[in-house]
Amino acid sequence: MVTDKKEALLRRLWNRVTITAVVIAVPVISYGDSATMRQAFIDTPDACYQVEQQKEDRVYLKAVGVCSAKPGRAFIKSNSDKVKIYVEGELWKEMSPQPLAIPDIEVTLKKAEELSNTIKIPSNPSETNMVAAAKSVNTYYQSPDFQRRLLTETERIKNEVLGSALEQYYPDSEKNIPPKGKLSEDERIYVFVSSSMPLQTIRNYTASIARFGDPKVMLVMRGFVSGVGKIQPTVDLVGKVLQRDSACNPVTAGECESLPVPFGVDPLLFRRYDIDRVPAVVYARGVKAEDTSLSEGDDKNAVIGEYWKAFGDASLEYILEQMQRESGSESLLKLTSR
Repeated sequence: MVTDKKEALLRRLWNRVTITAVVIAVPVISYGDSATMRQAFIDTPDACYQVEQQKEDRVYLKAVGVCSAKPGRAFIKSNSDKVKIYVEGELWKEMSPQPLAIPDIEVTLKKAEELSNTIKIPSNPSETNMVAAAKSVNTYYQSPDFQRRLLTETERIKNEVLGSALEQYYPDSEKNIPPKGKLSEDERIYVFVSSSMPLQTIRNYTASIARFGDPKVMLVMRGFVSGVGKIQPTVDLVGKVLQRDSACNPVTAGECESLPVPFGVDPLLFRRYDIDRVPAVVYARGVKAEDTSLSEGDDKNAVIGEYWKAFGDASLEYILEQMQRESGSESLLKLTSR
C-alpha cells in the first residue's frame, strides 16, 4: 500500500513538472491585429515573471508568486525583429523573439521526463511506528471487550439521550423491536451435524435450539445431501429435521408446522473451527462480520475472538452448561437457565 501511494504521488509530481515545464507563462493581453502576428517566446529574468502588458515592441513583465532565481520564458505575439523587455517598469534588456517550434516542446518534455526520473520520494522515518500503531488500534477495536463496551455505550446513548423521542418518532427503530435472544451481537453457537447422523439425534438438537429461541444458535451441515447437484434430498432432510411433530404427514396433512430454527450449509465454518467429526458444538464470541450475507467461516469476511468446542452425542443444554463454566459467559448462563 505504501508503494502504491508513492507511485501515485510520483505521478502527480510528474504531471506538475510537465505542466510547469511546458506552460511557463500565459499572457492575458490584448494585441492589435493578432492574425498577422507570430507566436514566439522571450527570456525572463526569473520563472516567476509573466507578461503583464505588450505594446508593439515593448513587453512589460510582472512577478507572480515566489521567485526562485531561475531564468524563465514567456510567450508573446510579435512581428518585430527585436522587442524591449521591461521588468517592473524598468528596461531589462532588448532581444529578438524566438519562434515557437515543435522541437522546443519536445525538448522541454524530454527534460521534464528526465527530471521526473530523478525525483526520489524520501521514506517516512515514522512509517514503521505508524503501521504498528495502526495494527494495535485495529486489534483493540476488534477485540470482544471493546465491541461489548461499544454496544453498551450505544444502548446507553439511545436510552439517555434520545429517550422517549426514539419511540415517538421512530416506532420501527431497534429500541422498539423485541430483544432477539439472549446472546450478544458478537456471540454465536454452531451445532454441526450431518445427514449420516440418526435423524432423532438431529431433531433433539433442533428442539433444544427452538427452546432457546435465539437466532444466533444454528444448525450447520458441511454440504448438500447427495452432492450440490441434487438439492431435493437436502430439502427433504431439513423438512424432517425442523418438523415440530414427527408424526405429521405432509401428504395427508397438507402442511406440517416447522420449528423456527436457523439451518445452514456452510463448509467454511467446518474448516474454520476444524470440525472433523459430528456432532460438534462451538460457542464463539468476538465474532464480527463485514457482510452478514456471506459466510462467517470466511476469514476475509469475519473475525472471531475466542471459542470453545465440544464433540460427542450429549444434550445441547449439558454441553453449553460446561462451556459456560469454562468461559464465564453471562449470556450462556441466561440462555441455559431454566
